[in-house]
Amino acid sequence: MTKISYQGKLIYFAAAAGLAVAAAKFPFHPISLFIILLFYAHLLLRKKMTLLIGCMAIFTLFILHFSAVEKGNVSGFAEGRITVQGKFAEFPEIDGNQLKGVINVNKERIIAVYYFRSEEEKNRFKLLEISTSCTFKGELKPPKHATNPNAFDYSDYLKYNRIHWVLTADSIHLCRNPEKTLLEKLKEYRQDGIQFISDVFPEESKGIVQALLYGERSQISEDINKAYQELGIVHLLAISGLHVGILVSGLYYILIRTGMTHEKTKLLLILSLPVYCIIAGGAPSVLRAAGMSMLYLASKQMRLQLSTIDVISVTFLVLLAADPYYLFNVGFQLSFSVSIALILSAKTLSKITIRFYQLLAVSSVALFASLPIILYSFYQISLLSLPMNILFVPFYSVVILPLSLASVFGMHIFSPLGSFLIAVTDFLLKISNNIVLFINSLPSFMLLFGKPSFPFLFLFIVFLCLAFIVYEKSNRLKEMRLFVLFIVLLLFYQHESEYFVRTGEIVMLDVGQGDSIYLSAPHNQGTYLIDTGGILSFNQEKWKEKSNPYSISEDTLIPFLKSKGKRTLDKLILTHGDADHAGEVTKLLDEIRVIELIVPLGFLRGEFEQKIIDKAKSTGTEVSVLKSGDAVSDSFFKLNILSPINLSESENNDSLVIFAKIGGLKWLFTGDLEHEGEKRILEKYKGLKTDVLKIGHHGSKGSTSDLFLKQLQPRIALISAGENNRYNHPHNEVIGLLQKYGMEILQTKDHGSITFKFNGDSGTFSVQPPYDSVSDK
Repeated sequence: MTKISYQGKLIYFAAAAGLAVAAAKFPFHPISLFIILLFYAHLLLRKKMTLLIGCMAIFTLFILHFSAVEKGNVSGFAEGRITVQGKFAEFPEIDGNQLKGVINVNKERIIAVYYFRSEEEKNRFKLLEISTSCTFKGELKPPKHATNPNAFDYSDYLKYNRIHWVLTADSIHLCRNPEKTLLEKLKEYRQDGIQFISDVFPEESKGIVQALLYGERSQISEDINKAYQELGIVHLLAISGLHVGILVSGLYYILIRTGMTHEKTKLLLILSLPVYCIIAGGAPSVLRAAGMSMLYLASKQMRLQLSTIDVISVTFLVLLAADPYYLFNVGFQLSFSVSIALILSAKTLSKITIRFYQLLAVSSVALFASLPIILYSFYQISLLSLPMNILFVPFYSVVILPLSLASVFGMHIFSPLGSFLIAVTDFLLKISNNIVLFINSLPSFMLLFGKPSFPFLFLFIVFLCLAFIVYEKSNRLKEMRLFVLFIVLLLFYQHESEYFVRTGEIVMLDVGQGDSIYLSAPHNQGTYLIDTGGILSFNQEKWKEKSNPYSISEDTLIPFLKSKGKRTLDKLILTHGDADHAGEVTKLLDEIRVIELIVPLGFLRGEFEQKIIDKAKSTGTEVSVLKSGDAVSDSFFKLNILSPINLSESENNDSLVIFAKIGGLKWLFTGDLEHEGEKRILEKYKGLKTDVLKIGHHGSKGSTSDLFLKQLQPRIALISAGENNRYNHPHNEVIGLLQKYGMEILQTKDHGSITFKFNGDSGTFSVQPPYDSVSDK
């Protein structure tokens, strides 16, 4: 590990204290704990305890600072209709028929969203610039919190960026372009550079080149970005210390060769790096690398004796002092945790003389340092991450990044040379992207763990830090066998922990105007999904289509299942073939293994349903057709099928209706059952009673009759309906009827996802948000 100066030790502790304070909102945040331990481990294990008093003093200062930031992060606006003069703080994003951008209004930032009425209007708005000031008229609403477990929380994300409102504009008019500030001019220069790359590079390579030179990843295709992320090499597409190091070293060499003195060169670079941060997008990894470079150059200029750990600690303190919310940025967490681990391991790594083994060791340290954050944020790791980093880090460092820089400069200086370099870059990127996509298509190399529990992550982090220390002290793998073994056992336990879970759960997911219900038995005795939700598609003009449209399976279902550690569903049950119940099946089957697909008798009514059956068979999924009187049973669940009884012209009334006893309650899942279907069930099952009723057809007027409720006598009604849906579901008459029978009503449009966790014959309902219990069985 790197030797630490006395001055650096105080900064070293202070940085850890700063991180702990920044985590004040989540005092046991496992990722903050991980980085804190990386800071502390070196000194604590050597009994360097004398600086704790100074540490606590700075800790107290950070508490006051963080509290002040939290207290000041409030809005002066109120929800409702509003007309304001706003100035675009960034270049507005135009995608399909939507414009979205951040605007400054009275020293406050607001997200503005506007939907174009025509293609001509869309083309006019493409002329908007970063400093354009317009009059906005529309509805001001707070951003939504995550409505499904473990989902991305858009409201918190905006809060950490000091944004509290989303303005859905009815009109944007009276636009003008005032004089730009220096900051706006720099951002405009960045945008021009991004656009230049988009104009001269081919489709396949332009997004990656933009990411490498300007930190802009929006034009990287979704499948490429996903593959790089899942294989653990997405950091190659972000501007980091490697990029900044190459840039600073190259410029330093050029300026010295032109006759500039070392002192003037250092000063010029120190002044230039903040400008580069803006042009490169200002991501946390850029700020860290640029900040460390500036501090290092300043220390040499002022002849200060600062070690590398001093430099990263000061940078860490400055960034958190400037914005404590950086703590909750995954890029910030990864950048500092990996950098700290590599710095502390530098002395040991330098003893490895063979280049390949040194690269292997560096990649291993970086992988293990990032592992807790990756597990906490993305739930899975690839077994190929280490070899992929060994292969691709040198490839990008030595080949792709220099070629990208040379290509852009070549196009400005001598276009034939630039065109040739672009062709070479594009050719190499096509090959590398195809390799990445192919390797990522091999699912056997991906380990899915689910969202790790705090006890697991705590133990994993402690022993991971101890393993680093033991290896640094002994420099022999033999000495750290026990720690490596323990880490492997912890990973195995987390991977297999679902077998030890004593509780089961039923989750009605918020999938908008559709249905999707997740059932998980205790001890991994069964995992079912009833319906997938889906978006009703309407033919629309080409100019209205978005580049990456929202997908329920990719953006909601699959992330949810992965957060639960589920890559396999024992049974996928489709109540009927409507798009809002079965629209995501084919996409889901591409990512999640389904052992058995269950559909109702009469399911095949068109090409859409046939496509689902064909897709299931092509993936090796068994297809079962059930009707009234059948049952689905395994070691835990027993689902009794009550419908369809006799097929009719109505797909809704022929929905697969399921009765089950789970967690001491009787459940009835009704699909899109309407009055006629309800009547058939009542006639056949005269003594049917239930505790929990999934209201049919999202609470439409044609479902849930008085007679149906009178016989069933349910206590709790579950309704899955989209917020502000075009059908105004659930209907007021249905709500009134439910209230007449004194039922507790839980609906996704108001409560988000609805969860019932059970152990034996007892369980509790909860909603998200606000994550509070709403009913005990």
